[in-house]
Amino acid sequence: MMTHTSNKWKVAATAAVTAALSLGLVCGTAQARADTGWQTLTTTEARTDNPLKGFTPFNENLDNNASSFPHTMEWFYMPLNAVVKGERSYDWAEFEKQLSSIKSRGHQAALRFYLDYPTKPTGVPDYLLGPGGVDQSRKYNFYDNNGTSFSPDYNDPRIQSLIKDFVAEFGKNYDGDPRIGYITTGLIGFWGEQHTYPMDGKSHTDNPNSAQWMPTREVELSYYRAWDAAFNTTKLLNRNPGQGLENIKIGFHDDSFAESTLPTIDWHFMARMEAYQLTERWQTEAIGGEVYPQVQLCVFNEPTDCDHAEDFSEATKQTHATWLVNHKAFSEGYSGAALEKATKAHAALGYDLAVTQTRTVATDGKTQVSIRLTNRGVAPFYYNWPLEFSLINPQESTPESAKIVTSTQADANLPSLLPGQTTEVTATLEGNNGLAALRIPNPMEGGAPLKFANAEQDTKFSGYLILGSVSA
Repeated sequence: MMTHTSNKWKVAATAAVTAALSLGLVCGTAQARADTGWQTLTTTEARTDNPLKGFTPFNENLDNNASSFPHTMEWFYMPLNAVVKGERSYDWAEFEKQLSSIKSRGHQAALRFYLDYPTKPTGVPDYLLGPGGVDQSRKYNFYDNNGTSFSPDYNDPRIQSLIKDFVAEFGKNYDGDPRIGYITTGLIGFWGEQHTYPMDGKSHTDNPNSAQWMPTREVELSYYRAWDAAFNTTKLLNRNPGQGLENIKIGFHDDSFAESTLPTIDWHFMARMEAYQLTERWQTEAIGGEVYPQVQLCVFNEPTDCDHAEDFSEATKQTHATWLVNHKAFSEGYSGAALEKATKAHAALGYDLAVTQTRTVATDGKTQVSIRLTNRGVAPFYYNWPLEFSLINPQESTPESAKIVTSTQADANLPSLLPGQTTEVTATLEGNNGLAALRIPNPMEGGAPLKFANAEQDTKFSGYLILGSVSA
């Protein structure tokens, strides 16, 4: 059973349930009944070890054997030609290698495929590069590329088929794969960031003829519709808020976070979110991105000594961001007050769940366990992982291996639990002796479980929040 409330408990409903239970006993159930009443649990600061949120490093540049800033995700790019080997011909071996490597460390992936990454060879598959292949004349020297990569014509029907066929196959094979936390839709533009600046249709020093290398808006939207059609479970993110996305199920990533995030200029991320009426999208779709590389090391200094850094807390509050690439937190790191501030900023991203109260009602042979679960974060948890209630025998258990007497799952509809809201969840367990406990296991084997910001979390058994002792 699950109900939502907002800061006020449904007193009348609780009283009615209590009265009904009492009436049932009076009317001849003849069961012994031990009701603890609502007990308050001690809450803590937001955790730094929860899954699918917080700062994440570049997978390819991380010494994964070294201890570093806390994280549960790793980010990686991959050229499309690593998978697409011919027209509608796919080999997922390299992709699987990346996912398996990240999973081996108990982490989940955020990722992007690209066709054009400045300074790297093209990601366009070989079958489109030979005689009669796609136009390769759009070479460029800015972004230190020096002609290494080229920008394909995204309006070309062959490129359209390439992208849409790949996206459909990608979704068919990987939608809902628990190793993947978030996919940025990519594929268009430099770094797959869905822009071709300065080749954006305007006159610049690098673009004296006002060339436009982006596809038409309708072609671009057709790509995003293909992503939406292919993925129903795994969360998708686009780089740019824009026209025509109101009915496409997709989140957004701000890759210049804390540098051009706040709506002080019309092209900043939140200004565009406001302009296209997408400021509430975070309630159902994830917001992510990258801390602007030039401010990663200095944004947490006191006082902040970055030339262009914005208030990080305010950017988090306005965007409702859940995860951000912040590689320098891992490659170079912080110390002293900056480390403390960065760690709190990492924990403040996304959801922050705490059990504020718990109640057990034990009768002959059964235990009814109820919790009040609050989201203190800036965003919901976007995957509907079930809650698992258990009775644990403390006499036959060790901290390493809990002896589960009985357990059952309950649906809390976590994606609907918005910041500031509380939900009440009740489960009935067979048996009425032991420690009542709660956990939210990660569906990926070896993945970090979702933990609660409570003092009782992990005190006796790893991964479990102890709710109290139960006896009939």
